[in-house]
Amino acid sequence: MLYPDKQFFVITFILVVDTFFMHVTGDDTSPKQEPELKYAAIGIGVGVLLSICFLAIKIYMIKKHMLDNEQSEDSMRVFSRSIDAESRT
Repeated sequence: MLYPDKQFFVITFILVVDTFFMHVTGDDTSPKQEPELKYAAIGIGVGVLLSICFLAIKIYMIKKHMLDNEQSEDSMRVFSRSIDAESRT
């Protein structure tokens, strides 16, 4: 006897596979509906908008990280002093 959680998985798996095969073989009795271009265009628009926002945020983060790690005047003075000290020896 299967446990209840395994029974749920098996039943769900069988239903998904059966539905998949019905759509592939065309045994479905419901009339075929063509996907509407309006919804495809909306989906493409949302996807493009999200990718542009993602890229803008990543570019902003990289730029901010580079500016935060920029050398300050104090660190440049210490660096130039160490170069002067090395060149004297």
